[in-house]
Amino acid sequence: MNDVHLEPVDLLLRQAKALEAQAEQAHALAQRLKQVANTIQQDGEAQGTDWLDVLEMMTLYARHLTKEEISAMQKPDQKAARQRTVQWETLVGEVEMAMHQAIAPNSPHAQALAWRWVRLVIAMTDNDAALAGKLKSLQEHEARAQEILGIDTAMLQWIGLAIAHARLALFAKHLSARQWAEVRRRQLATSAHMDAWPSLVAQVRAQLAAGVSCEAEPMQRLARRWNQLFQESYCGQDAALEASVRQAFAAELDLSLGVGVDQALMDYIHAAIRVAGKKDQPVKDIQ
Repeated sequence: MNDVHLEPVDLLLRQAKALEAQAEQAHALAQRLKQVANTIQQDGEAQGTDWLDVLEMMTLYARHLTKEEISAMQKPDQKAARQRTVQWETLVGEVEMAMHQAIAPNSPHAQALAWRWVRLVIAMTDNDAALAGKLKSLQEHEARAQEILGIDTAMLQWIGLAIAHARLALFAKHLSARQWAEVRRRQLATSAHMDAWPSLVAQVRAQLAAGVSCEAEPMQRLARRWNQLFQESYCGQDAALEASVRQAFAAELDLSLGVGVDQALMDYIHAAIRVAGKKDQPVKDIQ
């Protein structure tokens, strides 16, 4: 409060705002400390490094996530969140062991781990694609998070390949050898589409949550992008392959398994694609 050029009321308001910010930070720290205490109570006696790691991860979450996103990770309660954490630690350990044993990402064991990974991410994020994207980014860019959780870029790449192969195994039941080879080529050529889908799903989810009409231009742009990404990921301009891929999606529900994807979202994007198809051929209702 040493700015003599401010009016007294402005000085008071500035100081009040600063105190509010300090109080909010103190409250956030208190909540993190309570969560660490609850974790120790549930697990029994903890080593000093254990609870310090928990506190450090909570600090990283607070830096990268909103309060609402942190709360979503704790649904429906702390006990359930802790159970998921134990499941996650177990799964990460199994993936690490598989990588250490040089198990190929296309092996049945790797594919089983992949499906567990996808389902657990959905549970841990409360099916929030935007949150899942933030957590992945945190894990890729925060070295300390990699050390604490044991998930590094190499593991993310390995599990990404395992997920692709798990999906390809389902496609193999519905496509000809030539069609499957083309889908495989597209799925494994680059990870760009794998990174693009969660972001696109999150954008569509945001429009749905905001009550935006499927006919509105923002959703029409997303519908065109959805169609483009689908073709890049699976079939290109091959209409026959596209039809077979759509049949595979209809027959294998796990092909649509992904963070943020549910029936409400699919109905919404399909409606937007149908509108776009009338305005902008050859956009089609796919996936």
